[in-house]
This record gives sequence, C-alpha cells and structure tokens, in this order.
Amino acid sequence: MSNPDVVIVGAGHNGLAAGALLARQGLRVVVLEKNRFVGGMAGTREILNGCRNDVGASLLFPLAKGLKEALELERYGVELLDLPIMSVTIADPGDPAVPFFANPARMAWNVWRRCGTRALVGFARLVAFTRYPARVIARYRAGTLPEDLDTLIANAPDAKRREQLELTFRGSAMDLIDRFFPDEVRHRPLRSQLAFAAVQSTYKGPYTPGSAFCLIYTLSPNDAGGLMKRVRGGIGALSEALQRSIEDKGGEVRLGAQVARILVEEGRATGVVLRNGETIRARTVLSNLDKTSTLLRLVEADHVPDATRREIAAIDHRGAYVHMLLKLSGLPRFAPAYGALNADPLTRFSIGSFTNPRELQKSFEACAAGDLPNQPPFAMQIPSVIDPSVAPDGQHIATIYGFYFPCEAPKELRGKLRDEMKERILNRIEQVYPGIRKLIVEAAIFSSDHFATMQGATGGDFTHGLLHADQMLGRRALVPGSAHRTPIPGLYLCGSSCHPGPGVTFLPGAGCATEVAKELGLAPVYAPGD
Repeated sequence: MSNPDVVIVGAGHNGLAAGALLARQGLRVVVLEKNRFVGGMAGTREILNGCRNDVGASLLFPLAKGLKEALELERYGVELLDLPIMSVTIADPGDPAVPFFANPARMAWNVWRRCGTRALVGFARLVAFTRYPARVIARYRAGTLPEDLDTLIANAPDAKRREQLELTFRGSAMDLIDRFFPDEVRHRPLRSQLAFAAVQSTYKGPYTPGSAFCLIYTLSPNDAGGLMKRVRGGIGALSEALQRSIEDKGGEVRLGAQVARILVEEGRATGVVLRNGETIRARTVLSNLDKTSTLLRLVEADHVPDATRREIAAIDHRGAYVHMLLKLSGLPRFAPAYGALNADPLTRFSIGSFTNPRELQKSFEACAAGDLPNQPPFAMQIPSVIDPSVAPDGQHIATIYGFYFPCEAPKELRGKLRDEMKERILNRIEQVYPGIRKLIVEAAIFSSDHFATMQGATGGDFTHGLLHADQMLGRRALVPGSAHRTPIPGLYLCGSSCHPGPGVTFLPGAGCATEVAKELGLAPVYAPGD
C-alpha cells in the first residue's frame, strides 16, 4: 500500500489493536513487523517441534467494558478459555500446596482451611486497602490521562487516603503483607505469592522500598469484572485475529519488514524508512516499541529535545528473568506430599514456587550482585491441560518463568549463567514434579538478552519500563495533556510504554487509536463502557 494514512511500527498486540480500530474508521493502515510472526512479546509460534509456544505473555487480562466488541475478537476467531483453577502455590519445600480457585466461595473456603481465619480477614482488609489506590492508578480504565505522583498524593481527599497513596508509591510490598498477613508460618503461602506478585515486573525485592506499587497494580480490580483467561491456540491467536481484521478492512500487515528509521521532515514525522531502503510515507506514525527503541534509536538525535532524551535514558529496563519452554512426553504428577492434587489435571495448569519473602529478597540481592539465586523462584504453566491443540497428540508443553537472573553480569558470562539457572530451576521443579526431567523431549531457554534481540525490547523488558512508581502514571507520558503523543508532531506511542502500562489489555493501543482519530477529526474508535 502506497502512502497510507497510518503506518505502525511493530505488530505487537497493542500496535495491531490500534491498527484494527483505525482501519474500522476507514483509514488506510500499514503495520510493519521485523519478525515473521505477529504478537511480539504476546506471540505464539513453533519453537519446539509441532508445538504452539507462547513467546512472552500467556494470559489475557480482563478487558475493559466494550473493548472485546470494538476489537471484534470473536468475529475473527478468538475463543477464550476459563481457568477453574488459576494456580497452585507452594512457598517452600514441605509447605502445603494452596490452590487458587476462580470460584470466590471455593477460594475463600480454601484460604480459611489452609491458612486460617486471620488470613481470610487479611484478604478482605487488603482488598479494602487497595480499592482507593487502584482507582487512582486506573489500570483498567480506558481513556484516562495519567497524573504526576506528587500531584495525586497532594490531591488525596483526606489523611487516610493520602497515607494509602504514600505507602503504595513509596513503601515496600512487605509493609503491606506484614500488615495483613503477619503469621510468617501459617500465612507463608499467601505471603510468598503476594511477595512474588510485587516483584515479577520490577528490579526490586519485596523488602525494597517502592515494591508496594507493583503489588497494588497487580491486585487492581477491573470495573468490568472477570478473571484472566487462556486463548485457544495460544496468546498469539489474539494478534493473528487482529491481523485478519486489519487485512479484511483493506489494511496491510507486512512481516519481515524492519524499520531502520522514522522519517522526520520539517519537525514532523512523515513516515518510515525500512532496512531495505524503502520509504513509506504516512499522515501519522505510531510506534508499538518502547520509548528508548523509538526515540533514541529510530529517530535521529537532533529531532528529540534534550530533556526528553535525558528522561528516556533514565528509564529502568533491567529484565532479570529467564523464559523456559519444555516439550513433555506426558503430564507430570505431583510429589506424594501434594498427591491429592493429582486427581484433577487442571491443578497442573499453573504452579508457582516462589520461596518465602526473605529468601526472595536474598535472590534479588544475589542478582543485583551479579550472582545466581540459590533457589530461583519460578512460575510454570502447562497450557496443554486446558488446550490440547498447542501440543502434539499425547504430549504436553510447559512454559516457565524464573527470576532473578543476573541480567547485568558481563555478557561473556551470561550463557554459562543461563545454563546453570536452567538446572537450578529444574532441580526445584523436580521437588514438585519428581521425574519431570525424564519427560523432557525438547527444551529451550531464553534470557532477557534474547528478547531484546528478537523483539526489539530494550533490555528484554516486557513492561516497556519496569513497574516502579517513578516510571508509571504521569511519568509514562511525554507530552502534557496526552498519554500517547511524543514531542515530534505526527509521532505517537501505542505500546506498553504508555499509560496504563503492560499486560495484555489492549488499552494502550486503544487509547492511542482514540487520540489519533480525534486528531484526524474522526468519530471515536471506541467509547469506553459501550
């Protein structure tokens, strides 16, 4: 397509969502992707033979009201799968396994049975505490304009809520967890899971000041209700559906088309130049990449104000994780200590072994010192128990995230460290699933370095700026009064680097499409709540 209205750099889920919504308005849209598959860090492709492996994200978050319909997901073949058992948490070897059920009554009964009345009361109090900060963070509210942290604290309506925001933005996760779940023995599975939730998208430990923000962000409720779901065929099926939507509306999604430079003429973005030398001009340019990749790599330096360059250069992108994929000849079984769980295969959809909060803090400190954690915390999914289509008949696939990988270690050491990290994680998995090594047919392991190369994400950072309070809300925006504009007219950001941030919610893409449509004098592409 020559001279489209909109050119989008990157076919991640947010870029495709923006493209699909703008194409519905009759705009000519071209999406450019350097890889041979769509979805970016929420993509699905064959890495292990005969499998559909998720590359990065694996679950769809609850969607804001009306967004699923606006994106026409069902029309283009998306099928969502409920998760009756969301996960099973095992804090330390010997601790009881605690299943987390989707059914609220069953979940409450299970928490009471496993952890006691004080834990159940603690959950209720934690939910009550998070209500106001979550409303301020507005993670699932479409079309919100983020404000500065200090302004939000100053504008709190009373001292109690001001204290809540102070703790959310500047406290540690353990300040909250100790308040609501004080019993370090009886409450350990809950303390461990919450501590891990507070750090999985940060470069912090649960006792590190500022880690409370990620916990509140993770626990934020969606006004539309609902829980996370699997997508039949893998998370990449969402992006594949959006690709079909764009093409059905006359747009184009070009794979293997790497952008070398965003073209800026007379102070305005006017298109892109591909690596092969081709120039594509457009009225508007959207980037689904992070701020660093977009404005410090694809835009020539003299077009970016010095203050903006300094702000972007300070963003923390340290991805301290490894991502492992396994192809298994059969479904592993829990160790005898957890043997009752073997009666239901759905208990094996997702497990987390996070270690206790103090050990988790030690793991972070080892990582920061350039060393591997002794007991790397991990989260593991076997999606084929929910969706057999992602693995060959009679086999299963597993996806594992392990933390904290020393991502700042010298590059020449990272390969050896990655292999050792793999062995330490498998040793820990063996304590839950004895004999799993014998079931492994194929395996692959990636560190954040691989994701930086494969997806163009700075530091391999799937959050496009870690979930540190000083990098969220108003600090996600570059131009006053806009969540998506850049200092260069005609150039917008539509990915997770924008408010409200990461997670497969499509809100950054939808928000950007809304701003672009308004700028071009079109009707709203999506009315939140419709």
